[in-house]
Amino acid sequence: MQNKTKTLALISTYAALYAALVVFLPETSYGPAQVRIADALIATIPLFGFAGVLGHTLGVFISNIFSTAGLLDLLNTIPSFIMAYIVYYIYKKAGNDYTIIVTCLAYSAVIGTTVGWMLSYLYELPLIVTIAYVTAGNIVASIIIGWPLFKILKKIGIQQLTNSEINKESK
Repeated sequence: MQNKTKTLALISTYAALYAALVVFLPETSYGPAQVRIADALIATIPLFGFAGVLGHTLGVFISNIFSTAGLLDLLNTIPSFIMAYIVYYIYKKAGNDYTIIVTCLAYSAVIGTTVGWMLSYLYELPLIVTIAYVTAGNIVASIIIGWPLFKILKKIGIQQLTNSEINKESK
């Protein structure tokens, strides 16, 4: 019972933090030229285990409810879930910190493409330029901010607090 409670608390905390960073920073979180600071959290998912994947997905869903693109932006929850799982899974299997950079690049490319396509369609913007802007903004958030955040949280031992299954396997 305690483990389920802890997992639910991790999911809720991650989702709330993600959604708060997006909703309270709308100027940088929505639109074709965005640096969604909350996407720095994608790099920390391995420290939280599968609860991080679920928290990320829930956070994306909640924050996209407030999107200027309307309900269509809720569809981006699907690629966000898939890519969050890939970040988690690859790190879990490899146990190498540098996989975070590679998987965050992949995350940025996929989210940049799906969000860029949606924004291009909705606002009649040039497709390639819009994809490039969203991808670049995501790289800034997930790697430039997210990688150091991952390293700091790992160094201070956040994984011991979360008791994620990754930490039990990679020791």
